[in-house]
Amino acid sequence: MYDIISIGSSVVDSFIISKAFTVKKSAEGTFLCQMYGEKIDVDEYILRSGGGGSNTAVGFARMGFRAGIVTELGKDVWAQFILDELRKEFVATNMVVAEKNEKTGGSIILLGEDGNRTIMVHRGAAAQLDPKDIPSAQLSRAKWVHLSSIAGQEATLKFIFEVVRDADTKMSWNPGNKELELLATGKINLNRLPIDILFVNKHEWDSISEVRSQILEAIPQIVVTNGKYGGEVFVEGKAHTKFFAREKKIVDETGAGDSFIVGYVTSQLKGNTIIDSCNWGKRNAESVISVIGAKPGLLTINQIESHNDTHD
Repeated sequence: MYDIISIGSSVVDSFIISKAFTVKKSAEGTFLCQMYGEKIDVDEYILRSGGGGSNTAVGFARMGFRAGIVTELGKDVWAQFILDELRKEFVATNMVVAEKNEKTGGSIILLGEDGNRTIMVHRGAAAQLDPKDIPSAQLSRAKWVHLSSIAGQEATLKFIFEVVRDADTKMSWNPGNKELELLATGKINLNRLPIDILFVNKHEWDSISEVRSQILEAIPQIVVTNGKYGGEVFVEGKAHTKFFAREKKIVDETGAGDSFIVGYVTSQLKGNTIIDSCNWGKRNAESVISVIGAKPGLLTINQIESHNDTHD
């Protein structure tokens, strides 16, 4: 039996870092602009594994949980790269789906000097989880299930919710844009969501404003993060706690949300208060954004427990 099973994407992240990147600001936002057709020298080219399922599974394993992952890969060199990293981190891979006719997903991340980035994603096999790929017996016996984005696969989402609803299993959810669209359009029954904690960022929270009141009624805890501004936690439909981020040098923001989730959920499973859980999430995220990639900075349970609380 697993303590925690993560469900979501696993991809290969290719980080490209160059002082030659040109950043321009306009009324529409900030643009990374390069002359079309030119060749650009880069300072670093770094490969890491990523994806919400992979990141959280490794994060929970480092916290000392018996962690497993449900994700879909191709049968190619990138799949082996991901599997090797998961096994090195003691994440169980027996629930990984490998399809020879699909390609393992990947992303190209153009990383700026301030830690911000432009990401180009090919989700590949990561977007192909079907209901038949979901190991219902293992999910129903797990203590906790964490679901990240699965590219809006409606039938698969409904199957996962049904399995968890009928089991004595707790669940957190960090939906992607396509899942949020399903919520906003009523294609997912809000009254039957077996979700204990929902994680969204402020932009995502604003995008589902039309059904926000229903979600507040349906889900016991909702954590809304807002980057460098911190965030807010709602409990039983009411504003409960605001938390604030500390100023930290950002090397790479990739994986910040996943690492926050790992710290927060771990703290809740340890029986800590919501304020403590926000602090555990912040500590994990602060460590992750100090290095390149979503996994190298993930803390262990000893590291997160021994952190000095006086500045939280």
